[in-house]
Amino acid sequence: MIRALEASLRRLGTDYLDLYLLHTWDRITPVEEVVQTFDDLVRAGKIRYAGLSDVPAWYAARAQSYAEAHGLTPMVTVQLPYSLADRGIEAEYVPMAQTLGMGLTVFSPLGGGLLTGKYKRTETGIVGEGRISNPDAPGRPVTDHDWAVVEALGTVSDGLGRPMAQVALNWALTRPGISSLVIGASSVSQLDGNLAALDFEIPADARAQLEQASAPATASVYGMFTPEYQSWVVSPGLGIGDKPASFQQPVWNAGGVAAR
Repeated sequence: MIRALEASLRRLGTDYLDLYLLHTWDRITPVEEVVQTFDDLVRAGKIRYAGLSDVPAWYAARAQSYAEAHGLTPMVTVQLPYSLADRGIEAEYVPMAQTLGMGLTVFSPLGGGLLTGKYKRTETGIVGEGRISNPDAPGRPVTDHDWAVVEALGTVSDGLGRPMAQVALNWALTRPGISSLVIGASSVSQLDGNLAALDFEIPADARAQLEQASAPATASVYGMFTPEYQSWVVSPGLGIGDKPASFQQPVWNAGGVAAR
């Protein structure tokens, strides 16, 4: 970590970094040592904030809890993939980050380009300029579920008069726990288009349509932690006012209807 930081500082011609992320877990170095090293770098003035990228949820939770218990530099963010096509972080990472005071920085919010609408499914394969149309490209295959998400996104985008990419970015950035997106652009006009994703709101009915189409399969153990199930088991009939959708999930009553 220290050698990599020193090399980055030399290449960038600067004395410090605003944010330094540990990218992936090497399965060898104790998490406590990583947290202590981050704290040493902050105290040395070489970084201002520390974060993690592509680590298990338990690892991030251990790092944050250890830092808190020992008065060390906390982790301010965890970087992970997230999009309408891949909502896998919702079951574990989102509640962890919200509870432990970490933001979530997400990459691939457009699903590797799938959610831009530039790819089409044909009888002979996927048509479109980019990595996804190459059958030999690394990464998971595009599934029927993915195409259902693309179809729903296209319908919502047409209704809003917005490009699919803007709607997909807007949706991701306004989900609970998400603090920032990592986006890529090959031109200034594309960058401007991506930034315009902040200029509108997705209506509740359109958001519900997107979330229904993109809902991931839930492992049985996580099904016990949904608002509906928890309300049914713990507090049947519970009802309180909703918080903003981007802040926290609504509280549900025993009938499975969102409390108002």
